Order: sequence, then structure tokens, then C-alpha cells
Amino acid sequence: MRVCKRILWGIIVVALALLSLAGFFISLEIIPRFAILGAITALEQQLLTKGIFICLFGFLFVLSIALPLLAREKREGAVVSLKNPLGKMEISQKAICGFIQRIGKGVEGVEDIKADIKLAEEGVDVYLTLSAQGQGEIPRLIDELQTVVKNYLNNTIGIENVREVKVKVAKIL
Repeated sequence: MRVCKRILWGIIVVALALLSLAGFFISLEIIPRFAILGAITALEQQLLTKGIFICLFGFLFVLSIALPLLAREKREGAVVSLKNPLGKMEISQKAICGFIQRIGKGVEGVEDIKADIKLAEEGVDVYLTLSAQGQGEIPRLIDELQTVVKNYLNNTIGIENVREVKVKVAKIL
């Protein structure tokens, strides 16, 4: 779906740029108005061209309706849904990532940490990127951080199935 949206945004940008450029040239009289009107009138008289115009303007009409809907669309997977005996609850991924970063900084040897989570059918995957201090053992630091994050998500938030906690050390200080 992301590729389709990018292609659609590309078409929108190119169409708006071309229409703006044509209007700009007509306003500056670089392209005479009668030449444009004459060209459009001559093209419109051909049956094939009428079909193309109908398709083009139909597409632009559909695009004008779809664009606001695409802009307002909620990001899929923006919340983690959990069930408890009293009903369903949702926690935003942004909130979970913020808490993961906060507890990650509490682990000795972790300086700067960024967290991201991805929802999967079977559970949650956690991706951490961090800067680590070089004085300690980095494998021990990563093991400790993975355990702390997994336990936090299990016990504090209630996410039972943390599939994996991937850690990328971007910088050793």
C-alpha cells in the first residue's frame, strides 16, 4: 500500500506542477491564450481525444476526493490492542516506545536509545538503536537490555508475546 500511495503522490505532484507551470506561462503571455484555446478546441473535436479528456478529468476528480481521505488516514498499527477481563484497551505505539526509551536509559552503559515496535500476527517485535559505553562488556549490556525490555513489556504493559528484541549498537562511546 505504501508504494501505491507514493506513486499516487508522485502523480499528484507532477500534475499540479504541470498545471501550475502552464498557468504561469499563460499569465506571462509566453504561451498565447488563443493558441491554447485553439489547440484544446481542435483536440476536443476528435473522438479519441474526447475519451482521453474524459478519463483525465475523471481521474483528477477522483483524485480530488481521494486526496483528503489519504491525508487523514490513520497510520495502520498506531496502537497496540490488549484484552483484559473488563474489555479491550489500546496503548499507542508512540507511548510504548517512549517508555522503552526511558527504561533503556536506566540500564548501565546505555547512553542514547531509540525504540520502535512492529506488530505481527504472533506478537510484537522490538527494535532498539543505541549508543553504548565502551568500558563494559557490550554483549552483557545487550543481554541485560533485552531482558529488561521484554520483562517490562510483559509485566508492566501486559504484552505477553514479545517475539524478539533486536538491538543495533550504532555508536560505542
